[in-house]
Amino acid sequence: MCMFDSETAVRLDAIGKLGFSNPFGAARPELESIIVGRDVARSAPWSRSLDWPRSDPAIAAITEEAERQMAAVQAALRHGSTLDPRDQALIQGVALYVLYYRYDAPFYALIATDAAAEKVAFYESFVRDYEALFAQVAPPSWASEPARLFAIFFQTRRAFHFVFHQILGTSSAASSLRETVWESLFTHDPWRYLAHLQGRMHEASTLILGPTGTGKELVASAIGLSSFIPFDAERRRFARSFRTAFHPLHLAAMSKQLIESELFGHKKGAFTGAIADRMGHLEGRSASETIFLDEIGELDDEIQVKLLRVLQSRTFHRLGDSEPRTFGGKVIAATHRDLSRALAEGRFREDLYYRLCSDVVRTPSLHEQIAGDTEELNHLVSVLIQRTLGTSDSKTVDEIMCGVERSVGFDYAWPGNMRELDQCVRNLLIHGRYLPARQAPPTDALEPLFRQMRAAQADLDEVVSTYSRWVYAKEGSYSRAGQTLGIDRRTVAKHVGDTLHPLNRPE
Repeated sequence: MCMFDSETAVRLDAIGKLGFSNPFGAARPELESIIVGRDVARSAPWSRSLDWPRSDPAIAAITEEAERQMAAVQAALRHGSTLDPRDQALIQGVALYVLYYRYDAPFYALIATDAAAEKVAFYESFVRDYEALFAQVAPPSWASEPARLFAIFFQTRRAFHFVFHQILGTSSAASSLRETVWESLFTHDPWRYLAHLQGRMHEASTLILGPTGTGKELVASAIGLSSFIPFDAERRRFARSFRTAFHPLHLAAMSKQLIESELFGHKKGAFTGAIADRMGHLEGRSASETIFLDEIGELDDEIQVKLLRVLQSRTFHRLGDSEPRTFGGKVIAATHRDLSRALAEGRFREDLYYRLCSDVVRTPSLHEQIAGDTEELNHLVSVLIQRTLGTSDSKTVDEIMCGVERSVGFDYAWPGNMRELDQCVRNLLIHGRYLPARQAPPTDALEPLFRQMRAAQADLDEVVSTYSRWVYAKEGSYSRAGQTLGIDRRTVAKHVGDTLHPLNRPE
């Protein structure tokens, strides 16, 4: 006979799923509402608000309910109640949730104080609570060792911290990016991850695609700083500091020989200037470590072949050396290049691409994130002001938003993306103005039109539209193009051929 009625069982099942579900996914608010009702549960996936950190009423209410249900179960079991397999699974999920949130604050302190590589004082307390919670119901097989569960909990806490704080925005594009990055760490099925893939995700490479300035390195570091790191129960220490587990290499700034030396290392005398043996960034890396290869699209064919061998066999050679060496870490690569075009033109190897693309993350442009929504722009500006000044008030936000409108207009395309918005905010804070680096489109783009005009074969509407598009490309926004042309920005948008977003529509 089941210990729980159907309503209670549904609530307990939701608590158990909540413990390891994607916190940035659409399912999160639904699970919360099952447990504490829609009035308390969040209405949308998590995103960083200006007043963070703050107490979270949903988490507090869910944790209180989980503790209450766990206490009731333990009391019932002490009085002789029996469990069927379904009941056991429900209680396991609740116990794991309770244990995680009892130690949420201490785990966060390890992140905030960078003390994770030191002896962890609260592990003994964690083990006592673990044993008490699972005294009457055995834990799942993947959680049978307290030290391994301790490491999983710390990975989960780090993942939330870095994904939450490094990927800004409340738009659907930003929410989707956070959800995708979480899946890069734990997959879309957390139970499969827990049962089979914990400690093995380094075997899958990650490829990050997106325009320049969209935070590809922030995404890479969020993944790299959130890797699974084993915990040594005897020494009460993690195997390494997560702060030293992420190793970025910016390939576009290096020569071919320097890239090879930095990646693979070299033997003394391998080339002019190699005065001593040198270990490369790939050598000696453990499963907890990540190598980030920024601008992978810039690699020449010879190095692409060598990198392919590393990903296939996990072995390589230092320059000038015949001794095989091993790579045990994860590779994250990124590029702003159009790899599909590079593949078609033979500038990027297909075999390397298919070794990298098991996990693809695309970072949206700032234009996609804002999509004509001044509220989203306001939010991003507010967060950037807070990061720069340490605080953000409505007066400063209004001042900067007015400066943005005055300098480039709210319909500006932001070709430099988040990096440009950040510098725009800083310029406005320092000088009260922002002058974007506009680059006029080449005048020869108008040459076909000029030929038609000289031959009296140009259609008037086409003349107006072509010139409007050229001015828009030069100025970067409908507002400034309208000022140059002496027409309304909505008329510019009409000639450019873009669908008018809400900001441009008549009242």
